[in-house]
Amino acid sequence: MLHHIRAVAAPVIVTMALSMAPSHAVISHKTQKKPVLLIVFAASSLTESFTSLGRQFEQAHPGTRIQFSFLSSPALATQLIEGAPADVFASASIKDMATVVDRVSKSYLFAANRVVLAIPRANPLRIKRVQDLNKPNVKWIACAHQVPCGVAADAALAAEGTVKSKPISLESKATSVVTKIIAGEVDAAIVYRTDIVANRKFLREIPFKNSEAAITKYPIGVVKKSAHPALAKAFVDLVLSIKGLKLLSRAGFDRAK
Repeated sequence: MLHHIRAVAAPVIVTMALSMAPSHAVISHKTQKKPVLLIVFAASSLTESFTSLGRQFEQAHPGTRIQFSFLSSPALATQLIEGAPADVFASASIKDMATVVDRVSKSYLFAANRVVLAIPRANPLRIKRVQDLNKPNVKWIACAHQVPCGVAADAALAAEGTVKSKPISLESKATSVVTKIIAGEVDAAIVYRTDIVANRKFLREIPFKNSEAAITKYPIGVVKKSAHPALAKAFVDLVLSIKGLKLLSRAGFDRAK
């Protein structure tokens, strides 16, 4: 009889333990909250700086995750016009910000950048000035005419007035230009000064004579139909804060005027 009782009791205990496990698992699952997703559209030249600011923002706002989309300003503006969801837009061009006034009614200038001629540290063709782009063996590239770094490059070259050669390629965004010059695919490239600061081990800069012609300015604003307007404003405030501006300055950006 005792053996019979033990045999019956053991399965009962095991069954209770198993039946309790799913109950605890369900309760634990229900208490987990999904992170709030903040979508930030930003010019590709802001990739490193905004990624760093994004980490700071997430630490200061637990439960928030930032999703960045780094493309050329015209591409991002087009996406906004077509209704793409976003909370913040940071452009490398006042003109591109103006095209989305229906989606971003108020914006603030937070930085400026300038284009320079980038050459590799080795510099085998001994490029020492902008007009050396005219040398027959020099292969150089720049941004496409319609993107901010290309607009600035065109203005700087026009003010220089000495370059008659043509680039072998016009890239759709600033980061593509940097990638190719660092990879050794070309001998020179017109890039942002911030790209030089980020890649001092590989690149040297030759400034254009007319520095004002080489400048582009960066506005930022909250998208009207932001799903999280308070958080979006908080991110914009971080960019405009002393901490944000100092980080941008260390990256090679100028103060916007």
